[in-house]
Amino acid sequence: MPPPAPRRPCPGESPRRSGIGRRSQACVPLPRAVANHLSPALTRLIGALVLSAIASAPPVHAQAAWPAKPITLMVTVAAGGSIDAIARIIGDELSRAVGQQVLVENRGGAAGNIAALAVARAAPDGHVLLVSGTNLVLNPFLRKKDDTWVDPVKSLAPVTLTARTNYVLVVGPHVKVNSVDEFLSWARRQDGKLAFGSSGAGSNIHLATEVFNSIADIRATHVPYKGLAPAVQDLLGGRIDYLFDSATAVEQVRAGRLRALAVIGPQPLAALPELKALSALGVRGLDGMSGWHGWFAPAGTPAETLRRVHSEVARIVANPKVRERIAAQGAEPATASPEEFGRRVVEDMQRVEPVIRRLGLSVY
Repeated sequence: MPPPAPRRPCPGESPRRSGIGRRSQACVPLPRAVANHLSPALTRLIGALVLSAIASAPPVHAQAAWPAKPITLMVTVAAGGSIDAIARIIGDELSRAVGQQVLVENRGGAAGNIAALAVARAAPDGHVLLVSGTNLVLNPFLRKKDDTWVDPVKSLAPVTLTARTNYVLVVGPHVKVNSVDEFLSWARRQDGKLAFGSSGAGSNIHLATEVFNSIADIRATHVPYKGLAPAVQDLLGGRIDYLFDSATAVEQVRAGRLRALAVIGPQPLAALPELKALSALGVRGLDGMSGWHGWFAPAGTPAETLRRVHSEVARIVANPKVRERIAAQGAEPATASPEEFGRRVVEDMQRVEPVIRRLGLSVY
């Protein structure tokens, strides 16, 4: 079979050779029926425009730069708590830094599982991010595996820490005690009539309180909330008796409306430095129950996007004014690379699993 004839140039066109590795600059021939009605000059112009459009089009598989549209922070608790407040502080700064709107959406409930599931199902492009506390690492051991079950290692990609938390033992105004010893003596005499609050069934605060009750030999009823902000309001109103707080109640404590007795530790809380750790007061075994705030993306998000989000958030958290605002929420500003944060998540899951099994906790 004879070789195909070389393409004839378009009317008025000088033949051109294509270099290897670059697009041919020869014009694109128009259909004969169209070309017959156009002048040679106009034919060349249309062909050149078509080539220009092709050359300027992005490659099919190219990743869009982040952020290419508004960013949504899916927060695992109701508005008003420290996780929500710190997410908004960082979100405002992030919006200014990247030139895109940052929206905060509160999806409280199920100890953060509702928000986590929404993010796990979102497009893995870095535009929908999860803001969670340590609750995330407990859920796999507290919930049955169904279509709403979220594995924080397989379903999500760690981005960065934003803060560390140190839980505070807080009692309501109707609880007339002034020390941990007085509280323990009073609580044991109530014979199971007490109620304690948490940020949700299966949350890290729920687990920490159950561990505390077990160590201190206290019997009490658990009342779960969609975040600590509504729990603190019920503590003020006397509908629950005590709780461990991650700093939502700091202003109420400073104003004298609530009473803080101690911190889980092991470190003191900068917002309430006068409080001692429970271990120093004779209640040992809770040092490992402190928590963190962190950001996650859907699994499959490109590594370069994770690094970009982390670098922006780390730069924001390093700002002295931002650090001061985070500390005012009773938390310690902190960051970690995606790799470091991922290791922390796995270590925390290994730490809490035997505690949950020992206490026989489950939430369905």
